[in-house]
Amino acid sequence: MDSLIMKALPQIKKLIASTIVSITLASWGAVSVAQAESWTPSDGEVLKFDVLRKGKPFGYHTVEFDRDGDTLNVTNDIELKVSFGPIRAFYYKHDSVEAWADGKLVSMEGSTRKDGDDLQLDVDQTDQGLDINGSSYDGSVSAEMIPSSHWNKAQMAADQIFSSEDGSLLDIDVTYVGEEEITAAGETLTADRYTMASELSVDLWYDKSGRWVKCAFEARGETIEYVLTSS
Repeated sequence: MDSLIMKALPQIKKLIASTIVSITLASWGAVSVAQAESWTPSDGEVLKFDVLRKGKPFGYHTVEFDRDGDTLNVTNDIELKVSFGPIRAFYYKHDSVEAWADGKLVSMEGSTRKDGDDLQLDVDQTDQGLDINGSSYDGSVSAEMIPSSHWNKAQMAADQIFSSEDGSLLDIDVTYVGEEEITAAGETLTADRYTMASELSVDLWYDKSGRWVKCAFEARGETIEYVLTSS
């Protein structure tokens, strides 16, 4: 028996080596997709999403990009509302402005109206990192941390972000799902799909340039979908 094992040992070693190489290449492929270059928005570029509930629009999400020298200013405007006749059942309004330089957040100001609650956020860059003053968190974090505004594909490489609504720190677990053909801004394109799990599980799609093109999640037992209408 020992002699048979010794004779088979070279083949066993080759099989193990081949398996390790295959696993390594597969892992590298997934990482390379997840770390694809982030999209660089042009001055004046706008992402406009219709937000659908049960397949019907009930609001919008607009992201506007403006450049001032080396600074990229990003304005987020979201409004969602559900009414039954004259009775408003749900209302959400979010406005924020982010300032970025050299790929890092420099400052952010935001206000949110969420089902009757008012939330605030103020973020500034300091020598120690980012100083967050929000309705749910007040403290310092790493200069590398980014907000939960999904336009930035760098989220897909993070394990923690902070809420754009109230500054609370969110642990996230991101999984690369794969490539999918989707329709965005009236065009059919190939996009990379990710699932970001936290307090809420969100599916996010980015095109091959890293531009955010779609979003979907479950809320209150209903599917909410972002459909890019223009860019």
